[in-house]
Amino acid sequence: MSAVRATKTLSIDFDSVLADTMIVWTKEYNKLKHTNVTKSEITYWNIGMILPLSADEISTMFNYVWQYCWRDIPPSEAGQSEIIKRIRRRGYRISILTKRERPTVAYVAKWLDYHEIYSDDLIFIYDNTPKAEYAFDILIDDAPSNLVDINPPKIGILFNQPWNKDFNWPLRVNTLREVEQLLL
Repeated sequence: MSAVRATKTLSIDFDSVLADTMIVWTKEYNKLKHTNVTKSEITYWNIGMILPLSADEISTMFNYVWQYCWRDIPPSEAGQSEIIKRIRRRGYRISILTKRERPTVAYVAKWLDYHEIYSDDLIFIYDNTPKAEYAFDILIDDAPSNLVDINPPKIGILFNQPWNKDFNWPLRVNTLREVEQLLL
């Protein structure tokens, strides 16, 4: 992809920023538990505070969704591929930065290809290294815990989701289209 030489790095979280994972996660949870929970009801980052699941069960469900339902997971908004390409053409290096378990890695790559989402790099975090320690200028993430350790000149943008509505953060967006406008 030709572009102006990248001068800044825009890091984008994967789950619930690019991929609307919780849409399929709640569908699978409902099948398993015979309930009717929606994504909008997941109002805490720690799902175990809302639903009767242990951390291991939550993790197992995420792994299952990625291994068996990855094609069903929608992008968080229509036109994502083109939005990301336009941001890159404006001189931003696109880095996808995601914390996850190893069994899901291949499915993340397949999902990105399936949806034609371009990135200069794809970084998988397996340990507890804070995202703030990675090289970027701007991070877009739905998890407040990934933004609190960011210090200037780095910038953290909170991607609105039901589980972060009560978190006080100065820079929020609902879409990547809004990010694109901020970067003009």
